[in-house]
Amino acid sequence: MKKLMIVLLVVSVSAFAGLVEFGGHAGVFIPVGDDLDGLNTSPIFGVNILAHMPMFAIEGSISYAPLSTEDVDGIVDYSMSMIPILAGIRTYAGPIFYGGGLALHIASVSGEVLGASIDDTDSEFGAYGNVGMILPTGGMDIEASLKYHLVDFDFDGAMLGLTAGINF
Repeated sequence: MKKLMIVLLVVSVSAFAGLVEFGGHAGVFIPVGDDLDGLNTSPIFGVNILAHMPMFAIEGSISYAPLSTEDVDGIVDYSMSMIPILAGIRTYAGPIFYGGGLALHIASVSGEVLGASIDDTDSEFGAYGNVGMILPTGGMDIEASLKYHLVDFDFDGAMLGLTAGINF
């Protein structure tokens, strides 16, 4: 049912928007919150959609970040990943944009910690802020952005996403 609602939302936004762009992005995911001291900078990649209105744009994206962790011999042998699903608005000041919205962060961990097997997935709602720049080139736009993710609306679980991509 949730997937149907998401598809209907995307289709309805597309029907009422002037210009809809789809694209992809890649970059790095940087832990900045105190609760994330055991994580390293990790890659992130995903897809996004922009529905342009006269004064703003509605944006959405789904990304995947395989999180890399600090090595602790004999104590920890696990892997983690995060899937941020973002939906919000942005406004433009020339080629610069800024905005934000709501986020669903789905984190999963599997492996072994202190001899105990772990296989867990957790999802937390949160928010994000976004600032970036669009460079129009022919029939596509090159976009660079910095997103500040507040996982569970908590500054101790915050992540920075620094990405670049292409919108068609």
